[in-house]
Amino acid sequence: MSARYRAERGQAMVMIVVAIAALVGIVALVIDVGSWFRAQRQLQTAADAAALAGVQEMPNQSSASSLATSYANTNAAGATKVITFPTSGAGNCPAGTGSTDTVNVCLSKPAQGVFSKLYGLASITVHAHARARVGSPGSLKNVAPVAVLNTTACTDASTGCFNTTKVMTFDESSLSSSAFGLVDLNKRASTAVGAGCKSGKSGASELVTWIQTGYPAFLDINLWYCAGVGEKIGPIRDALEAQASAQTVLLFPVFDAADNVNLAFHVIGWSAFVIDVGGVTWTPSLKQLRGRFVQYIAHGVSSSPGTPGFGVRAVSLTN
Repeated sequence: MSARYRAERGQAMVMIVVAIAALVGIVALVIDVGSWFRAQRQLQTAADAAALAGVQEMPNQSSASSLATSYANTNAAGATKVITFPTSGAGNCPAGTGSTDTVNVCLSKPAQGVFSKLYGLASITVHAHARARVGSPGSLKNVAPVAVLNTTACTDASTGCFNTTKVMTFDESSLSSSAFGLVDLNKRASTAVGAGCKSGKSGASELVTWIQTGYPAFLDINLWYCAGVGEKIGPIRDALEAQASAQTVLLFPVFDAADNVNLAFHVIGWSAFVIDVGGVTWTPSLKQLRGRFVQYIAHGVSSSPGTPGFGVRAVSLTN
């Protein structure tokens, strides 16, 4: 074997060793980067959950911070946590707008490497940021055909109003003096006249279905909804009593004005109500509901700025 051949073979071996080392390094990097990416995604999920949980307690910042921290501790043990209510940032938490409806959650946590330790990189720090906002929805579905007066419903700022017993009366002969009323959710318009409430209307069977399962499509506020007057007593009463027995949370429109001439209610928001067992009085001469307004988180909807709050709230992640 010539000296030249042996030299070339030695050079080839060196190149192979270098190539193998580089390949091992690339594989190690791919594995560790994938691990770090998964760690970051897990941390982001924890931040999202913490922000969505905490914001439900707003505007009570102390309660919001406590609940967000609890969720972060459960889902991201060992992470460094920063909870803010922006208008200003803190640490790695960026600033935002609003302080009474928004929660910032920023988490950071070391993510260990496996093969990268061979190259002197034991870990990296991954970060996650989530911002959640709470507000009142302008549109809602699964609504029951019962509208309540805004001065009767509890507002978001109420103290001692939710979960206290209320008795509401519906006077079909005077909508403007009623604390609540049946509404035809199929018939609505931007004006009371335009709703055409004195012409064809939905029957009692449709109202019963909406009491049982809610209206299937999204409904909007700032519209006039036709009053459901002259409906059959028995089916409506039975449907309401069944929901009372089941202690179902019913989503009711909230109205601020009633038109006695055009038989319509002007809807401005949404409330949630639980009828007491035995709390339904439904006769030709007297229609009453006894129960309590409750707070309710609506899912799958976004809040709409300027919408009055009556206990039904929407929470969502924001940028």
